[in-house]
Amino acid sequence: MARVPSALLRNWRLKISALGLSIFLWALVQTEPLSQETLPSVPLVVEVSDTAWSLAAVPDPETVELRLGGSAREIIRLARDGTTVRVPITAVSSRDTVVTLQRDWVALGQRAGLTVESFSPPTLRLSFEPAMVKTVPIYLRRQGQLPSDLAFSSDLRVDPEEVLVRGPESRVAGLDSIPLAPLDLSRIRDSDLVTLTVDASGLGGAAVTPPEVMVGVRVEPRIERSFDSLLVYVDESDANVHLTVQPASVRVQLSGARSLVTTMDMTLLRVSVTPSSLYGMIPGEERRVPLEIDGVPPLVTARPSTDRVTVIRLVDPPDGARRDPS
Repeated sequence: MARVPSALLRNWRLKISALGLSIFLWALVQTEPLSQETLPSVPLVVEVSDTAWSLAAVPDPETVELRLGGSAREIIRLARDGTTVRVPITAVSSRDTVVTLQRDWVALGQRAGLTVESFSPPTLRLSFEPAMVKTVPIYLRRQGQLPSDLAFSSDLRVDPEEVLVRGPESRVAGLDSIPLAPLDLSRIRDSDLVTLTVDASGLGGAAVTPPEVMVGVRVEPRIERSFDSLLVYVDESDANVHLTVQPASVRVQLSGARSLVTTMDMTLLRVSVTPSSLYGMIPGEERRVPLEIDGVPPLVTARPSTDRVTVIRLVDPPDGARRDPS
């Protein structure tokens, strides 16, 4: 008589218990009552692979009621996780098409034993128009303000600067730019690469490639630097016109990223009266006019102690300043 291997006899009570538990669970699943439930508002996702056409409008309807059969437990899990009905359109033969929904278009995942009983409504209406593909520049939107202790040290850089848009010709043809989701400046704490989604919400289902872009953000600590008694220049190129400015000098405060403020060429900094604001002045006239500041690099802010000065056209040139018209 053959002997039973000792390995099979080791912990035999535990093994028998595990086998009995497995049989019990299998029997429980097999005897679980079947159910039929309806999932309301299941989204329809239309996938058009015919490159010559694009959806002209959202599907009608956009959602359906889905009646399922099977384990009540699995139906509840599917309802909790969500599902969709993916409608594949491989070829378009008409601008307006009625499509009958099919059971195998429902995404059931790995849930065994579930069956699709019916759809309500069982069909959907689709409208198509010729598709158009166009390369469109990105438009970067900002919201909020940088923290007060930070300043941009270079312009924001978007990569890529253009995206490919494919969609209904009526929507894509007139498109001259496409926005990104807003960049929230208040959340920036350091230089970084930020991923932003292309906002295609107003394109009627058009596809955008790539759907996301990178935005390069470079910031530095903000510093301020002041310059006192900068002379205000006024145009006296006309030998017959003599002008005086009050005040004759102003203080200018520069603010910006540390590297930009500390390395700027201060010899280029010049405060002057806007020439166009002096047009038509008559002798003896006083006029409040705006200042302009030149020589300030991009991303650096210049704030004068006053943004306007008084310019007076003298009736007669001052002593020693009379010019020989010859």
